[in-house]
Amino acid sequence: MRRAAAVALGAIAALAAVGGGCGGGAAGGPVTLSVYVSAPLQGERAAAGTAIENGARLALADAGGRVGGLRVHGIYLDDTAGGRWSMARTAANARRAAQDTRTIGYIGELDSGATRVSLPITNQAEIPQVSPGSTAVDLTRLPPAGEADPDRYRPSGRQTFARVVPADDVQARAAAVWAKRMWFRRATAQGDGSAFGTIMTLAFAREAAGLGIRTRVVRRLPATRAVPGIEALRARELVYYGGLPSGKAAVMLARAAQGLPPGSLLGSDALIAPAFLRAGPFQDRLRLTSPFLAPSLLPGSGQRFLRAYRVRYGPPDPAAAYGYEAMALLLSAIRRAGASGDDRGTVTGKLLATTDRHSVLGTYSIDGNGDTTLDAVSGYRVSDGLPVFPALLRVGP
Repeated sequence: MRRAAAVALGAIAALAAVGGGCGGGAAGGPVTLSVYVSAPLQGERAAAGTAIENGARLALADAGGRVGGLRVHGIYLDDTAGGRWSMARTAANARRAAQDTRTIGYIGELDSGATRVSLPITNQAEIPQVSPGSTAVDLTRLPPAGEADPDRYRPSGRQTFARVVPADDVQARAAAVWAKRMWFRRATAQGDGSAFGTIMTLAFAREAAGLGIRTRVVRRLPATRAVPGIEALRARELVYYGGLPSGKAAVMLARAAQGLPPGSLLGSDALIAPAFLRAGPFQDRLRLTSPFLAPSLLPGSGQRFLRAYRVRYGPPDPAAAYGYEAMALLLSAIRRAGASGDDRGTVTGKLLATTDRHSVLGTYSIDGNGDTTLDAVSGYRVSDGLPVFPALLRVGP
């Protein structure tokens, strides 16, 4: 998911400890491997971060803490300090994993900015990393705009990263599918000048055009309080805001909300913040998408997971299933590596070769970029400052 982070990648990569495999156990005893899980356990993201940790713990427990003759030990770390995400703490988590000769995998991060910090470190040590929540396009492939390049996160020269959550552009395309489902014929895709906003608005516009929705793109927020084109919008026209929450965005969206009928504003998970949503007149007007499937939208295998999760941890945050699957996918890669299940390179190869995997999230593969082929996201109405009544949105046929 989205969090800003300006990272000095060269300095962070220099902190990495290089290692190609894992250490064994005592002579004659079983090999014990370490899987590190890094997530925010304090602050505003604590609910999702704790759910990821709990989901990962449950997946490891379901496997009995073993993969064949290998023992697997989970090490759970907080990437926050003082109630906020910490670049230093995230880097320390990744360094700890890189310096542990037993490490066979790293699960993290929840937010893309945090992954931009940890990934160069784990990649230098050739540790397979699975993210349950980082959605930034540039982590896996060249985005449609800007100069970001995924190779800057790969100092080893090898691909070691995969994610089980759809990328940002998939979420934006799903929003266009929703607009079509709501019978909109025209739309304005409004960005905020950020790289994220540009990626989201362009992805929405391309998908919308393919669906027959006439769409114009405005890449930046207005310099004044005016809302470009909003006054001229005709019936059945939608405003898609692809940018980040800000005071200027709140003004624009509030003005648009006053002049548009219910359901005519659409945005991404970047806006799912109670303080932001309660500040504007968005009741029944704003719809939001999220890359995390709401618990009620998970398939049958996911519903079985939810029952087990509730018994152990209580009501699940949507991130819980993604923490579970990140761990389960890594364990599957270790299992498929067979006698080389303690070798990082072999496990990484099996991870990136995942095909038609049946999971709590549905059936998916990992493509050559490390992206999941899952294309389903959640759509929400906003009521009383909260996202409610989830709808299943799918990009594919």
